[in-house]
Amino acid sequence: MKAIFNNNGTASVLIPAPNFLATLPEGWTDEEKMIHVANKDLPAGTKYEIVDEVPSDRTFRNAWEYASGPNERTAQEIVPEPNERTAGE
Repeated sequence: MKAIFNNNGTASVLIPAPNFLATLPEGWTDEEKMIHVANKDLPAGTKYEIVDEVPSDRTFRNAWEYASGPNERTAQEIVPEPNERTAGE
């Protein structure tokens, strides 16, 4: 899975690193993992959609535009759990 989003007028694709995905809880679905990655890597408030694939032909990739669809989500700020906070906070 990937996330597509508008990055200052350019359609961008967020592709999670497989090694990072392997560190997430085993019980999570692929979609839950992608939501976590989007919340972690995109600025809070960024609109995005989770997709299975993007076109493999990159010839006109710079001309791609992102238009919101029915499955659009908004990135949320991740607040660490108390046991994840660094010492001194």
